[in-house]
Amino acid sequence: MKTLKTSLVLLSSIFVLAACGQNNSVGNATETNQNAQEATQANTKQSKLNSANNQQSQEKAADNQQNKKKSNAQNSSNLPKDGEAVYKLEDNGNTTTLKYYFKDDIVYLQDAVYAFNPKEMGKTEEEIQKLLKKRHSIYDGVKGIESTIARKDGIYYHTLKIDYNNIDWKELHKRAPETFPNTNPSALKYSEAVPKLLEDGYVKQ
Repeated sequence: MKTLKTSLVLLSSIFVLAACGQNNSVGNATETNQNAQEATQANTKQSKLNSANNQQSQEKAADNQQNKKKSNAQNSSNLPKDGEAVYKLEDNGNTTTLKYYFKDDIVYLQDAVYAFNPKEMGKTEEEIQKLLKKRHSIYDGVKGIESTIARKDGIYYHTLKIDYNNIDWKELHKRAPETFPNTNPSALKYSEAVPKLLEDGYVKQ
C-alpha cells in the first residue's frame, strides 16, 4: 500500500510539470534533476547504512549464538553429579515442569507435569481432553511409568512419573513407534539434558 501511494505521488508530479509553460518546464526539470540526484545520494547513503546495520545485526546474532554455546558448555561442566533439579517452560497457556533425580550424572527418576490452559491456548476443552486422552493411552499401564490426568480451576494436568531403571521400552515402541525406539536407548545424562533444555527456553527453578 505504501508503494502504491508513493507511485501515485510521483505520477501527480509528472502531470503537474507537463501542464507548465516551456520556461517553467526547463526550470522545473533542472530542479527535478537536482532533487533526483539528492534523492539518489540519500538512498545510496541509506542503503549503505542499512547494509552496515544488517551486517552488525548478523555479527551480533552470531556472537550471541556462540556465547550461548559457550555458556551451555560452561553450565554443563559446572553441573552437580548428584541431586535434584527442576526446569520450567511456559508457552501460550502450555506449561511444562520437569524434575530430574540424578546420581553420577545419570537421571534415574523424572517427574513431568504438563499443564494446559484451553483459553490461553485458543483451544476448546474438548480438544484438550482428546489430546490428554491420547497421551495418557500411550503411557498408562507401561512398566516404569505412572500416568495421571487431572483438572483444576479450568486447567488440565498430565503428570508422568518415570523410573528410567524399569521402563518397558518395547511396550512404548509398540504403542508409539514413531516416538520411541525399538531398542533400549542409552542412559539419560543430566549434563547432556540441561543444555538442550536451556536452548528450548526452559528456566531452572
